[in-house]
Amino acid sequence: MSHARRLALGTLVASIAGQLSLASAQAGDVTVLPGCGANPTGSFVPLSGAPRVGQTLVLGVDNPLGTQPPGALPMIGAALTTGPFFPCGVFVPGTGMAGGAAAGELMLGAPLPSVLIGAPWAGAGSPAPVSLPIPGNPALAGLTFYAQGALVEPGVGFRFARAASVTIGPPGPLPADIILEDGFVYTVDAAQPVVSAVAIRAGEIVYVGNDAGAAAYAGPLTQVIDLDGKMAMPGVHDSHVHILEGFHGAFTCQLPPGQSIPSYGAILQNCAPSAGTGWVIGYGHSIFDMHPFIEGGGSPVGVLDAAIPNHPTVIMEETSHSVWVNSLALQAVGFDAGSPDPPGGVILRDPGTGAPNGVLLDAAGEMVMDLALLPSPLLDQMNYDALLDGLAAANRNGITSLCDARVYWKRGYVEAWEQARDLGTLSVRAIGGLWAYPYELDDAQQIADLTALYSNDPSSLLRFSQVKLYADGEISHTTAALLLPYQLDPFFFSGTLAGPLGINVFDQARLTSYITQLQAVGFDMHVHTIGDRGVREALDAIEAADLASGGTVDARHRLTHVHLVHPADVPRFAALDVTADFQPFGGGLFSFFYGIYLPLAVLQQEAEQLRTLYDAGARVVLSSDFDVGSLSPFEGMENALAMGPESLPTRDAAIRAYTIEAAYLMRQEDKVGSLETGKRGDVIVLDRNITTIPVGQIGATKVLLTLLDGQEVWRDPSF
Repeated sequence: MSHARRLALGTLVASIAGQLSLASAQAGDVTVLPGCGANPTGSFVPLSGAPRVGQTLVLGVDNPLGTQPPGALPMIGAALTTGPFFPCGVFVPGTGMAGGAAAGELMLGAPLPSVLIGAPWAGAGSPAPVSLPIPGNPALAGLTFYAQGALVEPGVGFRFARAASVTIGPPGPLPADIILEDGFVYTVDAAQPVVSAVAIRAGEIVYVGNDAGAAAYAGPLTQVIDLDGKMAMPGVHDSHVHILEGFHGAFTCQLPPGQSIPSYGAILQNCAPSAGTGWVIGYGHSIFDMHPFIEGGGSPVGVLDAAIPNHPTVIMEETSHSVWVNSLALQAVGFDAGSPDPPGGVILRDPGTGAPNGVLLDAAGEMVMDLALLPSPLLDQMNYDALLDGLAAANRNGITSLCDARVYWKRGYVEAWEQARDLGTLSVRAIGGLWAYPYELDDAQQIADLTALYSNDPSSLLRFSQVKLYADGEISHTTAALLLPYQLDPFFFSGTLAGPLGINVFDQARLTSYITQLQAVGFDMHVHTIGDRGVREALDAIEAADLASGGTVDARHRLTHVHLVHPADVPRFAALDVTADFQPFGGGLFSFFYGIYLPLAVLQQEAEQLRTLYDAGARVVLSSDFDVGSLSPFEGMENALAMGPESLPTRDAAIRAYTIEAAYLMRQEDKVGSLETGKRGDVIVLDRNITTIPVGQIGATKVLLTLLDGQEVWRDPSF
């Protein structure tokens, strides 16, 4: 057929050769064919003032109850009443004649129950017509009727149309908004793992398959993107990321790690206070450099006081597990020689006087950060601006879903996320992990406050349905909770900073209480666990909470980091349906410290058991922990595939850990995480095929296009 058009509001496909093209036909138009009145060339004319459902498209000229015109053929007819017929008009059911009725009407927007196909016109005694139902009738699909046919309608008689042929087929699909074709589309769907095309309409995937099938969804307004063989895949889930903190403009002082503490003086002297806070807030130094400085008799507070004497100052260490403060900051938080360590934190002290030496571990440091980042109108704007910068960076890296791993609800972070949602600038699906403050002594009040913030509308891009709890600290600060004492290499250090077994940020009893009460609200727990004791106590708390609920709570809890897991606790992840959330740094930041801080037996049996947990049936997800780690998920995939015996077994496992497995963790596996019909159109396009290139090249992958709900949120200028 020379002209073909799927009529989006109709029930049939019609192709008319030798007649007016249907390329611009819409419901509500009447076709004026050549020779009709003053319109010798034919055109589409809007039919105004008529109801949309039941409008007809005139395809020919009527010859009722008369002799058959040359080349006549059967057409689908509207349910016309008897009466005179006039050429070049249209009949709209329910309104009567509108300028006369013509033959060959095709109804748009309302299904017809059947078509009556008569034998070729032969005058009296011709064979009786046959009635064939239209909806779902395979006998009509793709059938072409040629000349010498007739359409019979009870009470109307024969009606003919002048055309070469008409093809009657099944209803055509509504056009898609966007089609990706000619690609290597990795679906993360076992039913069809790789296809070449995806079609998306109104944010929903309506087709996954080959290019020919996708072509059926092309309409005049469809955006068709030729991938030219490039790889597409589901949008990435980063289930542990600090997307607002990592871009915050209040951090005005950047210290490069790997320098001696006194050498920072020159940089610190040039650090100005943040306009929104009045504090100097910085980031970047390493506890690995601070620890020997302290053991050598150095005074961290003295270095800062000399460099910045007139403004309270707090510098966050590169892992965020300690801060370095000056005397004005210590005065603001109220720490002195008589102050006890706060819950979940440690105040490091001068060994001679007992006065704080300027380094505060874990929760003790967070208390100062709360003061430095007290909400204000200017800081609220800085929070929002930081979030927008973070979202843009996430989209550039192919991230369409994420969990903010530490939403400080006393610092205005909730409001920043809600502002993005309300203003339509939220370009990911996000779950905010509400931070549980360990030094909030009124647990009942904090649980009530967290409960008041709970939201879990599955139709919203933003939910606050997770709580971030810390079981322990971190290995290089000796605050990670261990089952066996730290064993520091004397070449580097003479003793621990926080005791032989580390610390509890939330101890097991508090963890159990919080988990029990908050999972009943609907929250899932995101529990920070680095040491093997921290892991065990968190698993014990989750198990106790499950027992307290009688196993009635559908919980999707996870432990994040899990750097050390005792062999006895490995099978408990699968048994308790607890997800293991890894950030594979590839032998970098954390794993460097294992041999310096840990007993050899722990190092050999417990460290970074990614494959061990995977093989034991645990659900494993990968995440970035940005801005401690790189935001690129492809660096994470490469690292997870390059861990020797603890590497994930396949590339598919690494991809799934960033897609469908993390979607389950976020309770949205029914909507995203794989490319399947009926799911949302979160799709990314890559500059290389990560399933075929050498593993060592995966980390360099760039994202060319990011779609959220089928809408472009990032496009590389080169694509």
